[in-house]
Amino acid sequence: MGDLAVKPATENRAAYLQSLIRDVQALERMIKEDRFEKGHQRIGAEQELCMVDAARQPSSLAFSLLPDLPKDFTFEIGQFNLEANLSPYELNNSALKKTEDQLRALLKKLKEVGAPQGIQPIITGILPTIRRHHLDLEHMTPLERFDVLNRGLTELRGGAFEINIHGADELTTSLPSVMYEAANTSWQLHLQLDPRSFSEAYNWAQYIAAPVLAATANSPLLFGRELWHETRIAVFQQSIDTRRSANQIRDRHNRVNFGRGWLEESPVQLFKDNITRFPLILTGDIQEDALQMLDEGRTPNLRALRLHNGTIYSWNRPCYGVGDDEQAHLRLENRYIPAGPTIKDQMANFAFWVGLMKGLPPRYLNLHETVSFQHAKSNFYRAARSSLYASLGWNGKHRPVRRIILEELLPLAAEGLQRCGFTSGQSASYLSIIERRVAGHANGACWTIRNFRNLRERYGAGVAVREVTDAMIQGQEADIPVHEWPDIDAAQIYVFKKETTSIGRVMKTDLYTLNEQEPIGLAKAIMEWKRIRHLPIEDDHGNLKGLVTRTNLEAAAGVDDHEVVSAIMTRELITATQQTTLEEAARLMKQHRIGCMPVEREGQLIGLLTDSDFRVLFGNLW
Repeated sequence: MGDLAVKPATENRAAYLQSLIRDVQALERMIKEDRFEKGHQRIGAEQELCMVDAARQPSSLAFSLLPDLPKDFTFEIGQFNLEANLSPYELNNSALKKTEDQLRALLKKLKEVGAPQGIQPIITGILPTIRRHHLDLEHMTPLERFDVLNRGLTELRGGAFEINIHGADELTTSLPSVMYEAANTSWQLHLQLDPRSFSEAYNWAQYIAAPVLAATANSPLLFGRELWHETRIAVFQQSIDTRRSANQIRDRHNRVNFGRGWLEESPVQLFKDNITRFPLILTGDIQEDALQMLDEGRTPNLRALRLHNGTIYSWNRPCYGVGDDEQAHLRLENRYIPAGPTIKDQMANFAFWVGLMKGLPPRYLNLHETVSFQHAKSNFYRAARSSLYASLGWNGKHRPVRRIILEELLPLAAEGLQRCGFTSGQSASYLSIIERRVAGHANGACWTIRNFRNLRERYGAGVAVREVTDAMIQGQEADIPVHEWPDIDAAQIYVFKKETTSIGRVMKTDLYTLNEQEPIGLAKAIMEWKRIRHLPIEDDHGNLKGLVTRTNLEAAAGVDDHEVVSAIMTRELITATQQTTLEEAARLMKQHRIGCMPVEREGQLIGLLTDSDFRVLFGNLW
């Protein structure tokens, strides 16, 4: 989550910048003088997650659970998100087991604390049931850090943050805050590195990011749309992108990024580049003088540097830290792996990545001399879009990512784990999950897409995301790796409680609409072609103005087809919001004898529910 004691960038700016520059100088000196911990290498992790209610909707009650949870838990930007910070462990053959045991204990405690409130945790990259209104500013965690970050980034942006993602479906939307970030939850991994060989390890981490992402993708849905296999990548990059579309001639950089080139110098260069390229969005009161502390033989915390580094979100992020023994270290934070689908899957992902990092073969020590960085970067986004169906540029050839993983990377990961003291049996318990998942095209994204498509075809996106989310929770509770999850039976009848189920869960969002100035003849044609009985009418600004029904067309049989459609539309509409219950919607439709209920938000149409939809859900008893 980051440092909570922060101030806006306009406060204490000069003093903070001076401390930031001195921190960089201190770090550079520490590396030259080899003043880092030796003889130890540790791993760590951060578990981001969502809390959901009985309807599988995100619950802002998560924020209120913190006082009753262990200190390992902390806030996230969304009130429905939490983060568990796991302890660092010495990298040996028990490190992963200790991490897993701690994670299971923490999630068990979270489930116990959430139960009286009717909420429970789910670990998934993007919660399928999340909707646009869950990302309104009212759901931001009320802490100064998040308020300062939001104000700083929106001021730099100079307007709303735009999301444009093209996958199997398309999503174009905007938000006047950074709350799209709250849609993402990840399984962040940390590995301590020797500063003397940091560059080689960092470049290797960049090179393997694409196949690791392909194996672990788990976030294909947002707002009921099928987008990238790992949609988090696109959402996070766009959610805090402060660059303005009106000035794209200049080659500006995104705070969420893969990088711009191989690291050929000291790791200090990464921190220098971030300070050079990205303006301050927050500051803090810095009490220490890092260079003076070094002169006195003490280890500085480099708080100014760490604070600024926490506002730059590279997918492989360098981090500086100081342990309880006052020994400094550098580590790499892997930020691109999504949360979920299960604890077993996450631990397999951890083992795969750590094994690969430790299995770095000599032939890849000079990647900056033999491989174009653009190949690594292009590979990463190919993997984000298509995961296990992607083909990557690898060692001068274009190869399916599954073959790269199965034939080259899994053996390297096994070798790397062996170097850390893992037995072949221990390694196989983790890596066999990766192997079966990859061989069967069975990561979380592939399972979700397959089941979402089947359900959406029968029941619509609202039902599909709810049932997929429910199945995810069942899979997690059964502790079954995702490659063993059964498909959801799309032929079964789903039972909804009309008195508690909201329209937002089942409404249609893929709608045909018409502008109020279009001719009646076009309305007739659309309704005939698409076999629909209700056609919403909007103005030039997308505001809902009326509805044309078959009854309207029959009553206007003598009206010229060239007449504008607003002349015959029904203007007085009975509408609903996303929160309107199905019971209330059914009562209104029967009371007013209407066959269609438009769902609107701030005067604009966002969905539609018809009597035919009710019959699909409830039969003829609705």
